[in-house]
Amino acid sequence: MKKIIVPLKENPYPVYIGNSILSQLPGKLAEADFQKNIFVVLDGNIQKAWGDMIRNVLTSSGQKISFYELTPGESSKNYLELNKIYSALLNGNFGRDTLMIAIGGGVTGDLAGFAASTFMRGISLVHVPTTLLAAVDSSIGGKTGINFQKKKNMVGAFYQPNFVFIDTHFFSSLPEQEIISGAGEIIKYAYLSDDSFFNFALKNLDAMIASNPEVINEAVIKSVSIKAAVVSQDEKESGLRQILNFGHTFAHAFETGLNFKIKHGEAVVAGIIVAIILSNKLGLLTTSGMKKFLTLPSKINLPKNLVKLNSESIFNLMLTDKKNRDGRIKFVLLKGIGELVLGAEAAKQEIFSALKEAKEYYSV
Repeated sequence: MKKIIVPLKENPYPVYIGNSILSQLPGKLAEADFQKNIFVVLDGNIQKAWGDMIRNVLTSSGQKISFYELTPGESSKNYLELNKIYSALLNGNFGRDTLMIAIGGGVTGDLAGFAASTFMRGISLVHVPTTLLAAVDSSIGGKTGINFQKKKNMVGAFYQPNFVFIDTHFFSSLPEQEIISGAGEIIKYAYLSDDSFFNFALKNLDAMIASNPEVINEAVIKSVSIKAAVVSQDEKESGLRQILNFGHTFAHAFETGLNFKIKHGEAVVAGIIVAIILSNKLGLLTTSGMKKFLTLPSKINLPKNLVKLNSESIFNLMLTDKKNRDGRIKFVLLKGIGELVLGAEAAKQEIFSALKEAKEYYSV
């Protein structure tokens, strides 16, 4: 089992990573001195695939425990579902001595994390991500929230977990599209890191999508290490942490424009492609550099419905992005591996041109 510390100034916490390590979770809870009541928010798909094993492991502690099964999908990330979790907590007589465990993908972690951050002004939280995407992205760093008025993550809070427990064996039950979605965020880290990791991702992407456990473990460990280092320097996204949004301004607009009928990681890959092209149009990247950096995301087969998106509607959706200032769209763009430009702006015609050019990569 690999242990990586997210070294925050206040309340640093560990991330445990390994394959087939779920049986060790109660021990880690005991080490953290969680002599508390446990409320588990469990993704419905995980309940079907792994529910019996999870319940057997967690109920062995003898503590009071309740399981709340969450309907899978982005449509559950709303205030109505949040209210149901609050009601279940209150009806089960759970108090401030409660530990919430979120077991599922990003939707489960974001929703349960927000519930934990607000119930009785905050209760303990452990993330057990069961998708590759959640393991390398949303479970690390303390972002929680729900969607509101069809806008992604409009209501939320920064709320760090007590620890994160990543058993990569869960990924063996994921369909290929979910692995591709997780690979999308790993691709993002390849631009934030160094040539070594970029070349690793380029060389091993096919093996990753084929669910090679050794490749996936190495990719998860490297990605978590990168994110932990960034978050430790900028917990509340006031500066450096914005590099984690590379490709995301476009990605969130794509997700909304397609009514979330695209996986987040797929949208991120599409957003990275546009961001790289826009970086070239603004003179941050040479044409040869653009072509080199497009080799990685272009290996992903993206949903063809991306081609149907209207540039004007995407532009208007990006105007509502949380990172904007003074009504101006702010981008994270690329100069080179490990060289990101924060708060970049572009003329509307440059954005439209990049969106149009990117469609050549979506329709391959």
